[in-house]
Amino acid sequence: MKLKPLIIGVMLIMLGGTLIATANIDPNNYRIDTMHNPENNEFNNSFYGDLEVIIIRVAVLFEEPSGNMIGTNKEKFSSILDYGWIAGNKNYFFLTTPIYDKDILRGTLIKDNYDVLICPGGDVGAGEAMIRGFFRRPINKLWKNNIAKFVKNGGGYVSYCGGTVLFTELSKTPETFSERQYDKSSLGLSCVKSYYNCGSPLYPIVFPNKAEKIGAFMYLKSGSSFLDMPINTDHPIFDDFLNDTRLIMWGGGPALVLPDNPDRAVDALALYPEKEIHEIKPLYAWKYTGGIRGLIKAFFEQIKARSNKNILLETLCTAKDWEKTDKIIDLNYSNKPCMTAEVYPNGNKARIVLNGPHPDYPVWQDPIYEEAEDTDDNDFNGLYHTIQKTNGSFSNWWIVRREVAWAAKVPDNDLPPVYGSSQVCDIYPYEQPLNFTITGVCDDKHLMFNGKASLDLFYSYSHKNSDWTPWTLYETDINYQDGWSWEFDSPNGLGYYQFYSLSHVEYEYDVIDETAPPGPDAIAKVIE
Repeated sequence: MKLKPLIIGVMLIMLGGTLIATANIDPNNYRIDTMHNPENNEFNNSFYGDLEVIIIRVAVLFEEPSGNMIGTNKEKFSSILDYGWIAGNKNYFFLTTPIYDKDILRGTLIKDNYDVLICPGGDVGAGEAMIRGFFRRPINKLWKNNIAKFVKNGGGYVSYCGGTVLFTELSKTPETFSERQYDKSSLGLSCVKSYYNCGSPLYPIVFPNKAEKIGAFMYLKSGSSFLDMPINTDHPIFDDFLNDTRLIMWGGGPALVLPDNPDRAVDALALYPEKEIHEIKPLYAWKYTGGIRGLIKAFFEQIKARSNKNILLETLCTAKDWEKTDKIIDLNYSNKPCMTAEVYPNGNKARIVLNGPHPDYPVWQDPIYEEAEDTDDNDFNGLYHTIQKTNGSFSNWWIVRREVAWAAKVPDNDLPPVYGSSQVCDIYPYEQPLNFTITGVCDDKHLMFNGKASLDLFYSYSHKNSDWTPWTLYETDINYQDGWSWEFDSPNGLGYYQFYSLSHVEYEYDVIDETAPPGPDAIAKVIE
């Protein structure tokens, strides 16, 4: 079977990008439209009062608009980052704008225009990594240089899955065409490297005896995986998170490798589980056995269907038949970092956050992974399934918001809340006098609909930092316009105090009461 001509096809597939879908952002941010007067660039004081308004300008990288976009999720990042919050006397909010290759090539990605660049996974990140892997092309050099200038001048960078592959060099010797392109696409800005085993669906077609070299792509096409990731709660992004692990969606993205002697501040935010992924979600490699005839038939079926999907990729994925091998796909990700944060080592100190997994996607609780039965009629798209059970789902959007805010250099104590819509800011210094000020953080959704908001402060007391009293309401702040704060007078005297907050938002026909977090937001020791 002569399949070498298909290599040209797979290169085209790679250039199109085939990983998890990205998002589309509505540049007409609702928050700006309703509370900001663009004619005189002033904000409506009836909303903000004495608050200082801080806009975080976020560019989200997109593939060029076309009628052949693959699985674009138009709502994801616009929903995640259509968000604002009040921390003390400051009102922060994100203003998201789509940015395209043509914009980057024209030089519009500059610090005067944007604070943070987000590179999603999927068609954007993986596709860009493939294209920019042709590193000698002048247009690719210009594109990469303009992003590098943005970061070197202090602009933040946050990436997911393929966007992380784009940003980093590989830590191992590339073994497939995909890996070689990923390695060459690196922007040369990060001290972190990617550890990635990945080939295209062409690998088990052209090299059936090496079908396992498809690597992470098999996990990507098998449906979402949900991994319990160990979390580093010493970093500001996670320091208000109270658990040791977090269930996060993983879609075939890379592991990360930190240098032994870094030239900058760099931290692992989270790790892949101690168990290898194939022990959590076992995947066997499958090889293609349908020959040229099967590929030709699948190609004409795609033409007949007039699908907007990538025809060459879908030809490979829908051609029949595939046969299961006895080779497990082992990625060797155990205990490797999956999320990192670093500060670029120059005077502008740009902040970079890299994600192998997808906190931007929802998480299914207790999913079931099902492998297809080996029949005479298998195609690649149906070899594995992830089945959602009835235990519901939850969001990790708070992670994305804190990552983007941190990359925009928001002070650590002003980052968005972790649990619910509010939290008490950490108290510094830890030792306080009998009377001291406590500040809070709360989202500002009431502003968007002219609702009324209040914030309760609860406390618990212990004389010796043990045997805590029941939670007690201390006071309710009913005026957000001068910031969320309370003057605390230590009603139980000297000792230890823990705190959390609860928000209440009243609209015309509805009242939303926040539920208590799983533990305290902040603690202080009161001394004489």
